[in-house]
This record gives sequence, structure tokens and C-alpha cells, in this order.
Amino acid sequence: MAAPVLLVDSNRDELDMYATALALEGIRVDTAATAGEALDLLDRAQPRALVTELRLRGTGGTELIQHVRRRLPATFIVALTSSDGPDAGHARDAGCDVVLHVPCLPETLLGALRRRLA
Repeated sequence: MAAPVLLVDSNRDELDMYATALALEGIRVDTAATAGEALDLLDRAQPRALVTELRLRGTGGTELIQHVRRRLPATFIVALTSSDGPDAGHARDAGCDVVLHVPCLPETLLGALRRRLA
């Protein structure tokens, strides 16, 4: 599965962990620590999937999801959140396809991506 994935997480350790797990599966990964960085990468990266945490500094994950859904409507979007509260609902309303709860094992994320991008 070589489909490009854009991974957005402000926590460098989590970003590195998920990026490494995806790369080991042969997935091309572009990373960003903020929604602004992710938006700058969109046109170049042309991701088939976006994985973003919802609580980003500045422009939040929900706003990022809305931007990606408008610009690249076929992109598969996974949101990472620490609760099933309003953040998860807002992400779904914004156009997110899957919400995963952190801590999330890399294998869980890979499973969601494999099913959609295979």
C-alpha cells in the first residue's frame, strides 16, 4: 500500500511513532506539526489519506478536516482524539471518516488505513 498519507500531530513523539509505523508498511508519509503546515503540503503531497489529531494549536483539526474535504473530497480522513465528547462529533460533522481514540496503537491506525486504501 503505497498511497500517500499526510500525518498531522503536534506531539513530536506520536508523529514520529505513527510516521515510522506507516513507512515500515511501505506507505509514503508526509508530516506536519500544525494545520498550517498541513495545508501548505496539500497540493504537493496530494494525500489519499489524512490522519490528524483534533487538538492542534492555532487552526484546529476540525478546521483542517473541513479544508481537506473541500480541496480533496476523495481523501480518507482519520481523526485522533482523546475523548468521545464534542471533539469527535465535530470531526464527524466536518467530514471525518473515522475517529480513533488515543492512545492508539499504530496497528489500529494501519488497520483503518489498509481497509480504505488497499
